[in-house]
Order: sequence, then C-alpha cells, then structure tokens
Amino acid sequence: MEDTTAHNERVFHGTPVSGGVARGVVRVIGGRFEEPRFRVIAKDKVDEELAAFDAALQTTRRELEGLIRRLDSEADKQSREIIEMHLMVLDDGLINDQAKKLIREERMCAEFAYYRVAKDCMDSFARIPDAYLRERALDIKDVAQRVLQHLTGDCRDDGAGDEPAICIAHDLTPSETAQLDRQKVLGFAVELGSRTSHTAIVARSLNLPAVVRLHDLLEELHNGDKVLLDGDDGLLILNPSEATLALYRARELEAEKKEAKLLAGSAAPAITKDGRRITVGANAEFVEELPHIRECGAEGVGLFRTEFLYLEDPEAPEDRLTDAYIQVVKAASPNLVVFRTLDIGGDKLDPAYKGEDEQNPFLGWRGIRVSLARPKMFREQLRAMLRASLHGPVGIMYPMVCSVREVVEANAHLAECRRELEEEGLVFTHPVQRGAMIEIPSAATIADLLAPHVDFFSIGTNDLVQYTLAVDRVNERVGDLYQPTHPAVLRLIRNVVEAAHQKGVWVGICGEMAGDVAATPLLVGLGLDELSASSGQVARVKHAIRQLDAGECARLVQESLLESEAETIHERALEFALHHYPEILEE
Repeated sequence: MEDTTAHNERVFHGTPVSGGVARGVVRVIGGRFEEPRFRVIAKDKVDEELAAFDAALQTTRRELEGLIRRLDSEADKQSREIIEMHLMVLDDGLINDQAKKLIREERMCAEFAYYRVAKDCMDSFARIPDAYLRERALDIKDVAQRVLQHLTGDCRDDGAGDEPAICIAHDLTPSETAQLDRQKVLGFAVELGSRTSHTAIVARSLNLPAVVRLHDLLEELHNGDKVLLDGDDGLLILNPSEATLALYRARELEAEKKEAKLLAGSAAPAITKDGRRITVGANAEFVEELPHIRECGAEGVGLFRTEFLYLEDPEAPEDRLTDAYIQVVKAASPNLVVFRTLDIGGDKLDPAYKGEDEQNPFLGWRGIRVSLARPKMFREQLRAMLRASLHGPVGIMYPMVCSVREVVEANAHLAECRRELEEEGLVFTHPVQRGAMIEIPSAATIADLLAPHVDFFSIGTNDLVQYTLAVDRVNERVGDLYQPTHPAVLRLIRNVVEAAHQKGVWVGICGEMAGDVAATPLLVGLGLDELSASSGQVARVKHAIRQLDAGECARLVQESLLESEAETIHERALEFALHHYPEILEE
C-alpha cells in the first residue's frame, strides 16, 4: 500500500518486524530470477542484438573485476575466490555460444536466449550427485542475474557498496545475508517475509529496523533513492520532507531516553517480586554481535545459530570453526553459550545439498536429520564446539528432534568426539551440557522420554507454532493463523516444562515469543527457567520480569488455558502486562 503526500514524499505501508528508524539511500539487493519477456528480433537487428549481448558480458566482467580489486585490498580471500569463480562462469564458452546461436538462428532477444541457456545449465548442475558440482548452479544463477540486469537495464547492487544504505530486496536468503557487508547496512525493507522470517530474525540480531510485506517495492525504488525506514510502524518513506524528518528526529530523541533508562538497570538479574530468578540470554548468529551481548544485560547466549558461519564458508576447516566458536565463548564467559548444531533446511536450505527441490522443505531434510546423514560434517562441528568449551561453559543442542533415537545417536557422536580429543591431549575440566530443541509436537509430547538423555530443553516457538497449527510462518495468506498464544501451543509448552522438571532438566525458550514482553507473563507462569531473545529485547524482558509475581502469572496461565481462542488469551496476557509495565508497551 502507498500514500502520496506533498513534496514528492511517498509512504509505503508494510509489516514492522524489527524496531527503530533509519535514514539513508536505497541499495537494491538481488532481485527476482525470472524468465524475461520473449521478443523476436528483426532480421536486420540480429547483429545489433549480438553486440548488445557482448556489451552486457563485458560490463559484467568489469563489474566483477572491480569487486576483486576491492576485495584484494581488504584481504578477503574467501569472497575473492567466489568472484573469481563467477568470472569463470561468465567466460563459459558453452553458455555464451549457445545463447548467441539462439539469437542468430531463432532470432530470440538476448535476455531470453541467455536466460534459457543459463537456466538449463543450472538445472543440469542441480541434478548432479556431487555436492561441490551442485553448488555451481548457484554460481551460474548469480552470474546470469548480473548479465540479465545489464541486458534489461534493471541493474541491481550486490550489497557491497561503499556507502551505508538501506537494503531493499524481494526477499533475503541466508546465503545473501552472509555475503553482505553488515557494517554498511542501515536496515532492511523486503517484499516478502513475516515476523519470524530470516530477514526479521537477522535484523533483530543486528539491532536494525526492518519492514516486510512491502509489495512491488522493487518496481518503485532504485539505487540511490533517499528513504526513511520506520521499523516501529512498518513504513518506508521515499523522499521524506523536512517536516517528516523533524518529526522522526523528535521521536528518536524520546526513544533514546527510554532506552538509556532501560539499559542503566539491565545488568541486574531478572527476579520476580516473589523471588523467582529467571535467566535472560541473547540469541545471536554473527560474531560482530558479541560486544552488544554484555551491554544489553544478557546472561549468556541462549541460542547461537551456527549455520550463518557455515554459509559464509561451507568448506571451513575445523580449526576455523573452533576459532569462531572460541570468540563467542570468551565474549559470554563466565556465562553459558548454547550452540545449536547446523540447522540447514526449510528457509535456510543449503544449495550444496538441495539437489532436486523438495515438495515440502519444512517437513523434509533439515536440522538434526542432515547432521546425522552427514557424520563427517557433524563431527567436525561437534569437535570445534568441544574445543571451544575449554574457554568457558558450553551447551550443545540438536535442532528438529522428533525421536529419542535421534538424540541417542547425536549424543553418541558427541561422546566419541570427546574421546578423540582427550586422546589428542585435551583436558576437559567440566562437562558440556547436551540439549534438544523442542520444535515439533512429537518432541513436546514425548519430553518425558527425551529428558533422561539431555541436560536441558530449548523450545523453539517459531517452528513449534508452525508445526502445531499447520501454518506456514512465511505465508501471508495464513499469517493470521500463526498464533503463539494458541491453547494447543501453550499446553505443549506446559507439558515440556513439567516433564523436564520432574527429571531435573531445565527448560529455556529461544523463539521470537521470548522477546515479546506481552507474552512474558505467560512464559513466567508456565515455569520456564530461561528466556533467550534478540539482544535489543533483553533489557525489556528483564524489566518486565522484575515487575511480575510468578504466582500471579501461574494463575494467569491456569485461567488462560481454560479459554478456547488464541485472541482471547493474547488479550488477557496483554492486559496483564499493561497493568504491570505500561512504560515498555505501546498502547
């Protein structure tokens, strides 16, 4: 939706998923890899079309060579190798010659001919069993997209510009995020997405504003456009007027005062009025987030997502993984860091393992299923985590668990890796905690059977809600059915907590629900031992807990679970929260 006001100011309405305000220029990232419009070229225009195709190839070559020169000065070996591979794809005689043949003999326009040949080549590589060769399909796509953009005049940025900017995209995949220079990103505005989508989670981790569901944005904005991004109200304002800028400056000053007040008390523990202490940790996925973890008052890292380090360098050796994990452990020490083993699949599907598209990727090969099927990769990661545990307390948890067998098998790999390292001379002074993520209803209902095999559970509400309610969390058509306060979800959480506590196992929650202070009374009342949220929400969650009485929260849960509708439970919890801490909730 769009509003037009005076002074050429245009307002686009979307869904806010990460708070804050950013002002800057637009940088369009990626774009859609779609079949271009088919055009037949006149006979006397064929040579002209061939020349345009050659010009697009040369422009793309200069663009890639410029990237290599800049990366050379930054000593970024891995990124440079990727661009060098892209140059090899660009110079591929088979692709280019076949495209030229289609232009000459069938008089296809250059963009359609090149797309067709590149797409056929991509599909062929995607069917190859060898993982390394399958990965080349992604290289072909990236290069083809650059060439097509020059042929159509729809040039996009690669996210590596010199000036900090607001990134605009159709959607952002984990691999695209991994290639961004995150120091030069001011915020995200995307056409797709939801509150629990990858873009939203990354934005909250980096404390950047983000707005999703801004439909047809790529048709309206261009690189260099001046915009204001409002992650609180879900607005993107093109060409903001002086009056609009002044209004937002005043709002920012007020928000900064409130934030400073919250942070001033964030180091104190989160203890309810009746004396129950609840640990509040931070979720993280990038090493550059670590300095903020202590500043926000987080008591350790309740979830470190390891797949983003992997996507930045899929061939990273064990030593490099170990170095990265040690940085995380040292930053959080003496508090606990919980590493989630590789969660590749669904919205984070690794192109190297994709092969043919899965019909239902969220129900397919992902999480612990991938790790157990790739024991070499899994054991390298486990060894790196164990080595990092020499520098501070570490927990290791397995994602997408659905059975006891998976946990037993994963624990066996972990024990064997520890024995290997001890034989190599490492001395472990304290045990590494083992955990299972509860994201699937089957795991929640057999929590009593899983508990003897772990030291803790971590409830991932993003997926638990999705699987319990059969709602795709990134599908806009059913977005209103994605309800974390649904009684079925709350009953599953209660079952997990009760079963775990009976076996002496502690329970945390690391989904986005943990950072929603309107839901905090319910989580406290359900008996959770730890809440782990994005660093920007930690101070608010701790403040909320201090205003609550755990006994009153337990009664709220008892009353809420008698309700049949998620909306009623949400309203009841929100009213309760507003009564106890209105200062951090927006009416």
